[in-house]
Amino acid sequence: MRSVPAAAVLCTRLSSWEGAALRVTRAAWWCFREARPVVQVVFLLRFLVGAFFTGDSASLSWRLPVGALGWLCATLSVYLLNGVMDVTEDRANGSRRPIASGKLPLAWAAGATGLLAAASLALSLATPRSTPWVASFLLLGYVYSAPPWPAKRRSLPCAVVVTGLGLTAYGAGAQAGGGIDAGVAVFATAMSLWMGLVGAVVKDFGDAGGDAVGGRRTLAVRRGSRAARRFAVGGAALVGGGSVAAALLWAPEALAGVVPLVVGAAWVGARCLRPVDGGADRQAARGPYRAFMVTQYAANLTMLGAGLLWA
Repeated sequence: MRSVPAAAVLCTRLSSWEGAALRVTRAAWWCFREARPVVQVVFLLRFLVGAFFTGDSASLSWRLPVGALGWLCATLSVYLLNGVMDVTEDRANGSRRPIASGKLPLAWAAGATGLLAAASLALSLATPRSTPWVASFLLLGYVYSAPPWPAKRRSLPCAVVVTGLGLTAYGAGAQAGGGIDAGVAVFATAMSLWMGLVGAVVKDFGDAGGDAVGGRRTLAVRRGSRAARRFAVGGAALVGGGSVAAALLWAPEALAGVVPLVVGAAWVGARCLRPVDGGADRQAARGPYRAFMVTQYAANLTMLGAGLLWA
């Protein structure tokens, strides 16, 4: 007769464990969504470009996938922290991201940020030369988003930190592979400046209202959309032209990735110069950012392909 209550207790516990597992799985999914999968993939591409472009069959061992997993944990942590710190602006801009919409509790996201940061450092020890670069990336991610002086609030420090995030991504990958050489140095610098001088500006198009509510004093908030677009055009032209010159002078092998960057710079410039109706919705205003992101993918994928051929 006692077996019936015992079975009932077991079923209750199993149901409770199943419910807890479901909640954790759902929270993990929302954390991934909050960290912006499209951005996560391009940061992983930067790491892999650094690794495969500088590595060879001897240096690219089982340690590389472990290091890449650690790198993914680092980028997830940084962008999840950004979501935690951006909740005021995101809600003011009508964002549907998991934290802003209430699908992902703030406390859960904050806890996951710390766990992912710790995991990234532990996993990076599989490729120990990359560990300082991973730690620097985490530090820059904190400086970008968190108090007391978050770099995201003003355009100049934002551009500097975002450029640093790009450089540490390529640097971590290169140190996980064969080390930094001229080709990856030129390409990494070009793409990191692309992030800092172009991406850090065009990402704010359409968000100026919510950014002002959150206390940001970006170029788009202080000077308006027209001035921000002119700056982005200049930044795209500078990076596009400078990257070609640098590749021709010091690293012709980097031209594989630089050519798509030049094409993308012209595309972003054209999108920024296109007249935008003052009443245009947020998605329409973010056209230059989408062009910026497509360019990042094209340049990094092309460079990765070249690295795989030469590895």
